[in-house]
Amino acid sequence: MKTNDVFDTIEIPADLETRLESLIDRLAKEEKQKEGKVHRLHWWVGSVAAGVAILLSIGIFLHFDNQKDLQARTYAPEEQEVARLEAEKALVLVSLNFNKGMGQLALAMNEIEKSNNIINKTFKR
Repeated sequence: MKTNDVFDTIEIPADLETRLESLIDRLAKEEKQKEGKVHRLHWWVGSVAAGVAILLSIGIFLHFDNQKDLQARTYAPEEQEVARLEAEKALVLVSLNFNKGMGQLALAMNEIEKSNNIINKTFKR
């Protein structure tokens, strides 16, 4: 038996094409509905997570801001003055070391300039 004979003996219903099209359309519609539900669920979960993150951030900010206010109020004026003087001493020390470093940098720049002059004179000959 030839293959053409086999295909000729198979009966294809007349409405098979329309039934297949309707099945494909129905399955595509169901899949699209499932994707829409998943998308809405992700959107909803993301929105809730963002809201919780914002509320936590505000709560933490207010908590630590309140703690700073409490700490500032608990120091006695004498302690605040001592802290100010210590900070001033630290800044003076930083300034002195910075100025010392700048002086050393100026000496190094002078030495580099002298070396450059010697090198330039050597190459001009």
